[in-house]
Amino acid sequence: MNASDKIKGALYGLALGDALGIGTEFMTVDEIHNYYPDGLTDFTQFIRDAHRATFQKGSWSANTEVVLRLIETIANHKDIRLKDVAHTLREWYLESPEDVMPVYRAVIGNPRWEDNPITECHSTWRERNITEATNEAIHRALIIAVISESDTDIHRWCHRLVSLTHDDIRCMASTAVIAKWLHSVIIEGKEASREDLEQFCRQIDSRTLIYIKAAGDGDLSNLHLDDEDTYWYTRKSMASALWAIWHLDSPEAILREIVHAGGDANTNASLAVMCAGAKYGYDALPPLKDKILNRDRLDKAIDQLISIRGYGKSHNM
Repeated sequence: MNASDKIKGALYGLALGDALGIGTEFMTVDEIHNYYPDGLTDFTQFIRDAHRATFQKGSWSANTEVVLRLIETIANHKDIRLKDVAHTLREWYLESPEDVMPVYRAVIGNPRWEDNPITECHSTWRERNITEATNEAIHRALIIAVISESDTDIHRWCHRLVSLTHDDIRCMASTAVIAKWLHSVIIEGKEASREDLEQFCRQIDSRTLIYIKAAGDGDLSNLHLDDEDTYWYTRKSMASALWAIWHLDSPEAILREIVHAGGDANTNASLAVMCAGAKYGYDALPPLKDKILNRDRLDKAIDQLISIRGYGKSHNM
């Protein structure tokens, strides 16, 4: 496979895990067994409770939408500028999507944010006393992986693109680890080892190392992904994706296991299947990918993401 095939697999994997994961999002494992006794394998099986009724079956959530809008913005401007990206996210926020998370509401809802996003993000986190490192920024790892040429670029762009909305070193570390892994697979043609990721992570936040260890040594259940008090934590999402690619051998198995683990299932599944798509390629993704809505937009975004390859070294914000 070449890099283009891996990028296509990653972006479709992102959307697929997101779309199917909506079916078990915010559920415990016991609730999933109750609602889907034979397992969840298709969009047509979705229960139509108050949460899932807000989505069309086969559609994605903010996880994929934000990534697509960032790709489109960079490609359209042929540059990576913070104010362009912030303007795009602000426009999306003003459309009032149903699934805007509290961190986005606090940061992007700040009327001063668009003009000076990193500074105002920092101020908002301090003023609102936001202390939980949530997982909304971690999917930006795919863009960072593709635009970067080196570990130095990955560090730099994680700081800039994550700090737009998430002023927490844990968010940066978890995103950087996934970006490092994706860059290795997509651009370098080899899978970064656990030791590589640990060394890379240690340079950013040594506290995140225990989650890499948990992914390598433990069982998925040890992450307690369905714990309602912690299921949106960014390092849990990172760990579940690493666990999946280290312990399972196909995108289909990864999709099934992460979706059925519950919690923030669409975020975790979109991240894990994004990694699986990069590793195994588009053709290895389950046939359910053909039922994702708005595939024309995904296909266009794939070409755009390929076109901005290397921007992380030659372009500045």
